[in-house]
Amino acid sequence: MKKILSILLILTIFSFSFKFQEVYLNFGTDSVEVIQNELKIIPVIINNVNDLYGFAFHIEFEPEFISVESIDEGDFLKKDNNETFFLSKIDNERREIIVGASRRSKVEGVSGNGTLMFIKFKLKTNNKTFLKFKEISLMDSNLKDINFVSKDLIILPQITNIPKISVEPNILVFQTLDQILEIRIKNIGKGTLKGSIYTKDDWIAIDKSTFEGDTTIYVAIKKIVDYEGVISIESNGGNYEVKVRFEKPTSIRIVLQIGNQVSYVNNEPYLLPFPPFIKDGRTMVPLRFIAEQRGAQVLWYAQESKVLIIYNEIFIELWVDQNKNYVRLNGVFHSIEIAPYTYKDRTVVPARFISEFLNGKVEWVDETKTVIINFDST
Repeated sequence: MKKILSILLILTIFSFSFKFQEVYLNFGTDSVEVIQNELKIIPVIINNVNDLYGFAFHIEFEPEFISVESIDEGDFLKKDNNETFFLSKIDNERREIIVGASRRSKVEGVSGNGTLMFIKFKLKTNNKTFLKFKEISLMDSNLKDINFVSKDLIILPQITNIPKISVEPNILVFQTLDQILEIRIKNIGKGTLKGSIYTKDDWIAIDKSTFEGDTTIYVAIKKIVDYEGVISIESNGGNYEVKVRFEKPTSIRIVLQIGNQVSYVNNEPYLLPFPPFIKDGRTMVPLRFIAEQRGAQVLWYAQESKVLIIYNEIFIELWVDQNKNYVRLNGVFHSIEIAPYTYKDRTVVPARFISEFLNGKVEWVDETKTVIINFDST
């Protein structure tokens, strides 16, 4: 008899404790480690509920640390193939996610344990942060409140094998259209650094859009502009921006040597399409190279075989492969020693002619067979 009473007492206690288990709203765990910039999906779970018909709540977050990508409905309210209403909003200004859902039509609520929704987010920085419930309302099928307890989520950056990006330089300054500059990306952390590179400025050209590991990015500009552009780098080791601008040099010094394909512009080496050479006592150079280093625009008119050079208020017209020993400078004709012609698919002209017509000064060093061209900022 005593044994039977003991069994009944145990069953009564078990039944009583199960009946009054608290409804528990949570994220499936108390804390989670997340890798920066990698997509993470966290469920919102409810346990021990009876007759849940609908819910509404806000979830506080820190938008400076978290980028909430989307909110997706879970399947708990859809039990028995019932249709549901589900609304959500990500409000970065108010620093919260707002969610509401209910079953459709007059049906009973759902009971037990299940997933109410999923939160997809990225950790933007390696900072500790959180997801925190507030303004919670749980309703049964009679639209009465359901009592509950809730547990917030602590989000921690994953501290093992975390890449960390280093970018040099932080600004690219172009002085000519034909320059190619470098951005050097290095991983100064652990693990594998991966990311993407892009720009919204159509005048900036980059040689790749994604990278993995230490990388060099080659950058050029397509035209001269008077405003600053940006190259954005996003990676699992952090994000970075490199500024890009054109800056007209205060002075330009071009050094060319007969027979040497390498020239120097303000001490920076440039590879010419061919070495300068002497013809009829004149040093012949590629026209476009000299003009563009000066910052001039060079236009080609194929029907007339004519080149137009524009620099500030200087307009130079010359005709190629037509044995015309003259050019037109701002509407006035001037004779030149050698008519412009094509050499190895490039228009060549005397170095002194093109330099002086663009307000440059030319020096000849006979010992080294070197031409030095100096342009000031005018």
